[in-house]
Amino acid sequence: MRILLILLSAVIASGVSHLATAQQIYKVVNKDGSVTYTDTPQPDSQPVTLGPDNRMVSPPAPVATPTARTNPSAKRQRQPSEITILQPEDQATVRNNAGNLQIAARVTNTQQGDKYQLFLNDELQSEQATPLFTLNNLPRGAHSFYIVHKDNTGKTLASTTPRTFYLHQASRLINNN
Repeated sequence: MRILLILLSAVIASGVSHLATAQQIYKVVNKDGSVTYTDTPQPDSQPVTLGPDNRMVSPPAPVATPTARTNPSAKRQRQPSEITILQPEDQATVRNNAGNLQIAARVTNTQQGDKYQLFLNDELQSEQATPLFTLNNLPRGAHSFYIVHKDNTGKTLASTTPRTFYLHQASRLINNN
């Protein structure tokens, strides 16, 4: 394959150099009336005057400017993160007499050093390295929560929309006897 490319390049180069050295074109009318154009004079040939050559000069290629991808010292742009809450579902009723609950989320595009914050009833409840939160001794009633994903510098990458769940605990006043 390489040899074929070298031979093809040589043929093209010789043809181009031949065209570059051609000074005059001649027109020959054959006996059958057909016309032949050649660069070598022949008997009964007439010189042909050509108009201005029809060349296009392409502009120089633009110089590439360094970007974040070509410059290794530049910081890479981080892809957006997305948080999906797995449990509890919005408006869910959670039945647990001890007031215990787990809140779980799935996060895309995480990196080492990321932090997850759980806000319960608009107050920071917990900050940790995983998006799985365990809550204990919650009082009964309605609770709203949301989760925030932050990078190692504290920049917020994503957050969930607030959700509400209802913690149901059996009343001590109910007598099952």
